Amino acid sequence: MHGYFIKDDKRLHYAEEYLKDQGFTFAEALAAPEALDFIVFPLFGKVDTAEYNDSFFSRLKKEIIVFSGVSNDYLAGQCQTRGWPYYPIMIEEGIKAKNAIPTSEGVIAHLLYHRNKTIFGSSILVSGYGIVGSDLAGRLQALGAQVYALVRNSTKESYAWRGGITPVYLQDIGKHRFDVVINTVPAEVFTNGMLDQLKGAMMVEIASAPYGFSMEYAKTLNPDSVLLPGIPGKLAVKSAGEILGQYIYQKLSLS
Repeated sequence: MHGYFIKDDKRLHYAEEYLKDQGFTFAEALAAPEALDFIVFPLFGKVDTAEYNDSFFSRLKKEIIVFSGVSNDYLAGQCQTRGWPYYPIMIEEGIKAKNAIPTSEGVIAHLLYHRNKTIFGSSILVSGYGIVGSDLAGRLQALGAQVYALVRNSTKESYAWRGGITPVYLQDIGKHRFDVVINTVPAEVFTNGMLDQLKGAMMVEIASAPYGFSMEYAKTLNPDSVLLPGIPGKLAVKSAGEILGQYIYQKLSLS
């Protein structure tokens, strides 16, 4: 199959290399879009609607397959109108699960290089016990940390206990002393008053906007607090790119 990547992220380079190893070919430029079997739009950047307009889409094959990173309403509309398969890669649960590994390793690397204490023996709270939070909590625990999971319901509480992680409800955070708090939830979790209760813990934000707390305020309490966005695309670029390539390969192979 013949395709084209509109690259806005280093991961896409490695995704393309992975697909080349599987026998796929790629256009160097979009001079002949009618020859493409698939096209991969940017992972996170906006689509240039002036360049990729109705005239451009009308030149593509009726059987083309369209990918992007995050879901894009403009692309979704174009594909729905023309009857094309459209796959936003980053919303797939399998991608999230695989990306949890480089994300966790990136967080651990930051803690090792930017603290004056070992992870072993540290008291660490992970906010959110989903795909990323549970993976991160397990890896921190394996390194000897005393790990807690901030949970909101009995189901997540049970999952945490099953993983050997101590569950904590939001109203009880002031009863503990944490060295580090890592947020994985893309919504406000901690008000400034709650940050005060955390007694100067190092706050680490790895979720996407709107984020779990005010980083500006967190830094007044602990200057080492940090925003770590898009870890897989920075610290494990090849592995993360190959994860994308494997997903694209699977979808194209089933078409």
